[in-house]
Amino acid sequence: MNDTSSHYLRGTVTWSRPLALPPVMPERSNNPRVAYIMNVFPNLTETFVYRELATVRGQGVDVIPFAIRRPKESDVSRDAQHYFAETVYILPLSIPGTLREHLRALAARPLRYLRLLWQTGRGQHQSWRDRGRSLAHFIEAIALIPAIRASGVEHLHAHFAVGSATCAWILGSYLDLPFSFTAHAYDIYLDRLLLPEKLRDAGFVVTCTEENRRHLLATYRAQPQAIRVVHHGVDIDRFVPSPRSSRETPRILSVGRLCEQKGFDVLLRACALLAREGVAFRCDIVGDGPLREPLEALVAELELGERVRFVGRAFQEELPGHYAAADIFALACKRASDNDRDGIPNTLMEAMASGLPVVSTRFSGVPELVLDGTTGLLAPPEDPAAFADGLRRLLADAELRWQLGNAGRMRVTREFSLERAAAELIGFFRASINDHRSRSIGSHARGTQREPIHSLG
Repeated sequence: MNDTSSHYLRGTVTWSRPLALPPVMPERSNNPRVAYIMNVFPNLTETFVYRELATVRGQGVDVIPFAIRRPKESDVSRDAQHYFAETVYILPLSIPGTLREHLRALAARPLRYLRLLWQTGRGQHQSWRDRGRSLAHFIEAIALIPAIRASGVEHLHAHFAVGSATCAWILGSYLDLPFSFTAHAYDIYLDRLLLPEKLRDAGFVVTCTEENRRHLLATYRAQPQAIRVVHHGVDIDRFVPSPRSSRETPRILSVGRLCEQKGFDVLLRACALLAREGVAFRCDIVGDGPLREPLEALVAELELGERVRFVGRAFQEELPGHYAAADIFALACKRASDNDRDGIPNTLMEAMASGLPVVSTRFSGVPELVLDGTTGLLAPPEDPAAFADGLRRLLADAELRWQLGNAGRMRVTREFSLERAAAELIGFFRASINDHRSRSIGSHARGTQREPIHSLG
């Protein structure tokens, strides 16, 4: 399960740990102040979140990170470890402290507290297990109220539409703060915890592909004006083209978590077709995950021998070296058997920024990044023969590799930079905050201002 509330349900509580702001906080300024709420932060497989956070800060917004769970430091890239010192972590919870905050919240706004408790437990499409998870997030969100209040944030934004967005929804509803969330992939196709309620009440919803937006509109009848597409951005200064030395044996690279939707089985079967034809290549697969052993068994079954190498997981600072050592990037994205999928894989953007020609599939949001025949090559999903055709074309034609790699770099620089994505988000945050301020001033002028946050509890 991707949602982290299961860690709470397994007993990550303590008797004496109050939630408080960490010692590292942005100095108070006139900048808009936004809370970023995440399930796990910083996360090795979600580097786009902390890259976005840093870029939004760099463009004049004070961002305070909150997370349900803290990862192991050994599982985090070196360039993200400083976030540990400035992130408020909800788990483990203090039992006395949590009980105290719930009693204060109930006493301050009894009707609102009880209404939210009821809505959280009785949301649409929830199994009994899902209700338990949602109620765990209710417990977490109410416990976070003092830290949110002390941080002075004016907008709540969550990454992923699951537990983090549930906390943002509850906090926003209780504290009269606007909230939003970014929806990615599994969280709208697979794990849809309280999604109708959050879509209904969010000030706006960001998603990373047009395909996701169409899905949200068609499945949940969300308001079109509320769903905004902001593609993930890539650090175009970190991932840069490198000179490609002419090698007798070209190298194919694939990077990603070893899970079904990445399509590594399709890639391996495509490699087997090329190997039978006597095409020269090496294929390096960087990443780790639950399918490591089955994929290694498939390599043996297909008699790929030394042609394919599993490198293992890599931290963010190691990836530019892998891209520089490759000639082609391949990722055979597809729908998983449980309906999970990627939006636009960040490794595709990184590879294109690095000047690598890419081969991928016409699936989900990939065609929004890769223009077939112009900035890369696309095959139908789950078609090893077609995928092998794309690889074969690039392996045989160094000039085509250069053309597609150069065009891919230009497209990412123009349309998928971190700065562009951050600027779009900041526009949404500022509009939300300004609208909230205007409504608050209007309510005050009419003598109907709601109970101020500082008086709660």
